[in-house]
Amino acid sequence: MYHSFFWLRLLAGLFTERTGKRILKISRLAVRLGQVLLLFLVGYYLIYLNLVLNWQALAEQQWSFRLFPFMASLLAVAIIFALNSQIWRMIVFALSGKHLKAGRAAYIWFISNLGRYLPGKVWQLAGMAVLARREGVSAVGATASAIIGQVVHLLAGAAVGLYFLPTELTGAFAPLAHWAWLGLPPVIIFLYPPLLRKLLSLASRWSGKPPVEVNLKLRDLVVWFSLNVLVWLAYGCCFYYFVKAIYPQGDLSLAAAIGVYAVGYIIGFLVIFAPGGLGVRETMFAGLLSAVLGEVGATVTALGSRIWLTLAELVPVVLVLIAGGLPAFEQNDLETGRQDE
Repeated sequence: MYHSFFWLRLLAGLFTERTGKRILKISRLAVRLGQVLLLFLVGYYLIYLNLVLNWQALAEQQWSFRLFPFMASLLAVAIIFALNSQIWRMIVFALSGKHLKAGRAAYIWFISNLGRYLPGKVWQLAGMAVLARREGVSAVGATASAIIGQVVHLLAGAAVGLYFLPTELTGAFAPLAHWAWLGLPPVIIFLYPPLLRKLLSLASRWSGKPPVEVNLKLRDLVVWFSLNVLVWLAYGCCFYYFVKAIYPQGDLSLAAAIGVYAVGYIIGFLVIFAPGGLGVRETMFAGLLSAVLGEVGATVTALGSRIWLTLAELVPVVLVLIAGGLPAFEQNDLETGRQDE
């Protein structure tokens, strides 16, 4: 995960090689300690404060699980994942001119998506680029499509989260959240191709890699962004029905569910040392939902969302593995992956 320690590497270059290696070793150890500390704090908040200390309320709570909306929302999320893979397929064609078959695009997308559960947030992109190259996509096109697809997806999620952020659920931060929509223009402006290219070039230099030169068109970016906005809205709708399945008596509106899901997911993703947003996403969900579900209901729902989303991701993976087999990575693929970190 050397890209995460750019400034430490720069500082290390000012000293001897031995000192530089020590700094990098300490920095990696600091990340590991940060992961342990994060999991401890999240566990203390979610498990101890919200459940253990409220065990009486948890035991007295009248729980009513609804199977049909749970299964329907689970299936819908899996279908949306498959549709999302086709948006990435469009990006691959626009950047490389290579037509991927719909099934192969879904295979690559679902298999590489498992990389999100590894620390660093780069394994998903590296796996996607390697598998795309095996399908005949150019090295530049494979890497660029993986990065740009992720960037556009996050920008769309940020826009949806800022627009639908429910101020009534933010507690003491309500006055600030009321003006969250002002963050939309800065998000939208990143779709301007020259600015996006500069950001990609800057990120490449910081990570020690040569810049990825691609011809980005504003029309394409707007289309990809719009499709991803629809994807995030659909995710939020599924999350709404999931909450209704777990805690049907909760007074959660559809718009609030869309905002909660987008904000919680994006923040969980941006915490780079939390694999798959583990703990961070659930904490955000619990904090935002507690105003309408109560602390106990919000915590149980947040923890249940981890199982719900994991099932939605793993079930399609099992299906594509049955259909396409397990990908075999060669030594040169692994070396390329290390260079892409």
